[in-house]
Amino acid sequence: MNTKKAFVVGSGELANAILEADYSIPNVEILPWQPSITTSSPSIIIHAGSGRELQDCLDFCARTDSVFIELSTGLETEKLETAFPLVICPNTSILLLKTLHMLQQFGHNFKDYEISIMESHQSSKLTEPGTAYHIANSLHVAHERVISIRDAKTQAYKIHIPVAYLEKHAYHQIVIKDKNDEIKIETKVLGHDSYSNGVKKILEACVNNKLANRRHTVFDLVAMGLL
Repeated sequence: MNTKKAFVVGSGELANAILEADYSIPNVEILPWQPSITTSSPSIIIHAGSGRELQDCLDFCARTDSVFIELSTGLETEKLETAFPLVICPNTSILLLKTLHMLQQFGHNFKDYEISIMESHQSSKLTEPGTAYHIANSLHVAHERVISIRDAKTQAYKIHIPVAYLEKHAYHQIVIKDKNDEIKIETKVLGHDSYSNGVKKILEACVNNKLANRRHTVFDLVAMGLL
């Protein structure tokens, strides 16, 4: 079997974590993306960048019939129609993804209750909180009602994020109230290992299965039992 190349786009922590990880996926070679790449073989693009090289990557996938895995949020790919497999991943923590999929399926049952959503990420996060917005969509909550926390003291002393993970964490809290009844759901991801391991599973799913030439979300992969 020929080796399939997976090109990682981006220079941030997640992109570097993917490049440094020992995935050991049979017949898959993980390489940093270079604009000068000239291969014509079907490959996989793992986009974890700001969007600066997005069009070049999309053109590459269209030309080579490659799979595009989108890890960045808030980019045009979220609404793009493509002639190649495009997988939108607002998150790559598999445990969290399965929880989000559950909310996506059954969230409408809570639309008549009082709901609050809070999210916390490292202070350097400037992109939109894609996971929190997905939760909001599932629960029919307006995006502007999502509370975002970036203050380190609040994160450490009120949310209880360990100091060592203040600059690499993702926390989400959902509170659903009905008068004196309350349900609270909290998710906490510390470090990048969970995301990196999730990317490996998503990559394996894309390598081992023929996805249709259209836009998918990672939740489609969950629903199909591929993750």
